[in-house]
Amino acid sequence: MKRNRTFFKILLLLSFVMLQINGFAQQILKRHLSNTVVTHMVDHIDAWRLEKKNKWYHVIQELPVIEKARIIKVAEKANTFSWPSLLATKYLEYKTDGNRTRYEDDINTRRSVLSQLVIGELVEREGRFIPQIANGLWLMLEESTWVSPAHIGVQKSGIGLPDPMDEYIDLGAGRVAADLATVYLLLGDQLNRISPMITKKIKVVLRNRIINPYLTRDDFWWMALQPNAMVNNWNIWINTNVLKVALLMEENPAKLGMILQKLTRSADQFIDSYAEDGACEEGPSYWMHAGGELGQMLLWLEDVSGGEVTFKEDRKLFNIGNYILNSHIYGNRYINFADAEAMQIPDPAKIWTYGALFNDDNLKAYASYLTTLKSPMMSLGTVQDFLMHALIYPVLSNHRKDFIAPQFYFYESLGQATMRSLNEKGNLFLATIGSNNGVSHNHNDVGSYILYLDSIPVLIDAGVGTYTKETFSRNRYTLWNMQSQWHNLPIINGIQQKDGKSYRAENVQYVSNGKTAHYRVDIAKAYPKEAEVRSWIRGFKMDPRNNTIDVNDKYQLEEFRKPQSISFISRIKPQLVKDGFLLQLDNGKKVVINFERETVTFSLETKEIEDPRLVKVWGGMLYKMNVLIKSTELKNQVMYKIIAN
Repeated sequence: MKRNRTFFKILLLLSFVMLQINGFAQQILKRHLSNTVVTHMVDHIDAWRLEKKNKWYHVIQELPVIEKARIIKVAEKANTFSWPSLLATKYLEYKTDGNRTRYEDDINTRRSVLSQLVIGELVEREGRFIPQIANGLWLMLEESTWVSPAHIGVQKSGIGLPDPMDEYIDLGAGRVAADLATVYLLLGDQLNRISPMITKKIKVVLRNRIINPYLTRDDFWWMALQPNAMVNNWNIWINTNVLKVALLMEENPAKLGMILQKLTRSADQFIDSYAEDGACEEGPSYWMHAGGELGQMLLWLEDVSGGEVTFKEDRKLFNIGNYILNSHIYGNRYINFADAEAMQIPDPAKIWTYGALFNDDNLKAYASYLTTLKSPMMSLGTVQDFLMHALIYPVLSNHRKDFIAPQFYFYESLGQATMRSLNEKGNLFLATIGSNNGVSHNHNDVGSYILYLDSIPVLIDAGVGTYTKETFSRNRYTLWNMQSQWHNLPIINGIQQKDGKSYRAENVQYVSNGKTAHYRVDIAKAYPKEAEVRSWIRGFKMDPRNNTIDVNDKYQLEEFRKPQSISFISRIKPQLVKDGFLLQLDNGKKVVINFERETVTFSLETKEIEDPRLVKVWGGMLYKMNVLIKSTELKNQVMYKIIAN
């Protein structure tokens, strides 16, 4: 690493000049990664790699005996595995019939088994699993692409089989590459005893598929280096994995420095796309691959800098990390607006990382609490995930678990409010969303809300089903669960909300005095012109003492065309009662939604659920309560009360 220093420093200077010319909003990473810091990182990379290797081996050997025994048992089973072929016809299924899962099942099985073998060898260190690891590595290196069939359509030749002359880096390619670079560092010597061609090929393939495309291409949309580029979790997820590849195996100092500089430019676009409050518009489940991956990037940069870099004073970065706690409902239940999942257990290690980076004991307690929900705690899905957990296993397991979630919280950038009653009769939880219908992974849900009592969902957002070709196509909003009529929203003059950033919430207001909370939003602009609505103001007031929520839908129409209605979606079969609906919970508690009976009429619909992803969360049936407003006046309001007891 001693060669080409002068050339490298010239390149750094040129990169710095270009950054000044282009200019970015906040450039948090750029402010921390000066030319001097990057030069220090490159100059000391060999020593850092040796330290990293020794530390990983040390923490692995310190794992509990019972955990190591479990890992060895899994590896022993993987050692008898017969590797599946990856068929061109299966790869093409996404093009021919929209199915992506059959090919991905085969590829993910390969990935998982190889990880189990590598982790087993890292624990045992007797060479027993090396031959089978060599088999898995060779097959992986021989694959035509690591890019998913659903992502290959960005190549110039379009959707279909991968073009060997048009390398692309997607999420899958980044994850595979990071694991390969780790195997190269930790098991390279053992693999060389079988054949030095294995590690030689790892280096060549990683440079051809990751390093060189990353350095030479600016047109990958996720880099956000083109004007008006979209930014989402792809940016930071891929950039973090590229960082790991470069730090663990790139031997050319000039290339390593250039990667660090380019990565700074690209990842700063991700950070700049966030508001100061740190809200993740993609939702809590995507936080794992957005804010969660950002935390890993920050951790690695601090580590490789040898203490020269710290992010602990950057409040925005802390807010991005803290978002996942503020979106937690109870147990494994989370707010699930857009494509987020209602049931999940976030990776405790990613949350602990933020607690460590910013010295926040509450986040550490929250991460430690999540370990009680995960069985087993240590993931063997990827080598990187395993090592991430191994580094903090003892402290994560033994830390206090009594975290505190705020009773009332508001994210101004999303118009998202959460309210908890904390009532002894039951903890009534309300989450609302403002925002717009052009967010990443959008559903048409401006002004919708979800309601839980303790851990039980009462009024829900159905969420996203199994991903298919239609999910991210022009036909996305033909899917029922993307439509506003299947959210807790009004249908105005027979018209639903429309997709696009221009269809948005306005005049979002939130007030809390610590005892009650009020939320107000005008959702009229979320509907197209045909809805003929001037304003539709939804107001919520939570009274924790009485365990009630008062809701007021106050509207003004330009014209009356059809009766207005409000939809309520639940997994609980409602009972029609005199003034509204009764929802009886499995735990004996109940929620009542009461209206001024003379102003509305009620009806029920059922929706049979067949998608396995949705069935897992909600069961086989959803219920839609329709409240038809009798008034034909252009100005009107409908008030109702939600009572939990």
